[in-house]
Amino acid sequence: MVNIVDVYNAVRDLCNKDQRGFVTPEVFSTFAGIAQQNIFNEMFQELITANKARKGGIDPARDKSLYKMVEEDLAYFITTRDLSDATPEPEDYNEEEGEGVYSDPADAGASTFKKPKDLARIISIKSQQSDTNLDLIYNSETAERILRSNLSAPTVEFPVAIISDVIEVFPFELNSVLLKYYRQPKSINLITGAIDLNSTPVYVEMEAGANITVPDVINSRHFELPDHYKNELIVEIAKMIGIRLRDSYLSSFAIAEEKAE
Repeated sequence: MVNIVDVYNAVRDLCNKDQRGFVTPEVFSTFAGIAQQNIFNEMFQELITANKARKGGIDPARDKSLYKMVEEDLAYFITTRDLSDATPEPEDYNEEEGEGVYSDPADAGASTFKKPKDLARIISIKSQQSDTNLDLIYNSETAERILRSNLSAPTVEFPVAIISDVIEVFPFELNSVLLKYYRQPKSINLITGAIDLNSTPVYVEMEAGANITVPDVINSRHFELPDHYKNELIVEIAKMIGIRLRDSYLSSFAIAEEKAE
């Protein structure tokens, strides 16, 4: 995790050097969650780029592999959820035609599931009844073509999931599925070190005397990103605040951070 106090102090110092005045905890916290989300989204693009480099034979092997490092960082956010069916059995299902076969596949019902609120990207969807991974369909035209085809209509042996604002699983008999996905990054409780899924990173101060403030460890929350993303978070938040970052700033800051560690 990245320490919220360290990032706030660094951004505050950069504001002072750039003569931007004092950055309040409230302003900082406004950008903290956005910065974390931006960096999290960039990690997926880095994974794609690193994978291309690996396939091209230019990604360093073993511990120096960029692909491996990003993959390990993202693995922290992988979670699995057992979804429950929320769709009634369709009226036009013809049981005599066989399991998973519909008289008109395009009109047949699906087992419909709500997406988890913390879903970032789907990795896989697996039927717990048939122990089969579903083909994931995101394109509406492709979905319609598959459902209307007598040859490619979904069956229990070859099920599909159509992804839109909800998850529709075909055929409808598969009403128990396991969703594996990357969840959105949230925050870490300063006291317990536990993940707080109900809060984004936030920095709060409290008065400790006349003109003296200290971090409020009860209400503040650390970033959930791995610690080596600290500099990226500082730069991202500083840019949002409007600090003119120069190479000399960043170099001196990085050196100071390394010495402190």
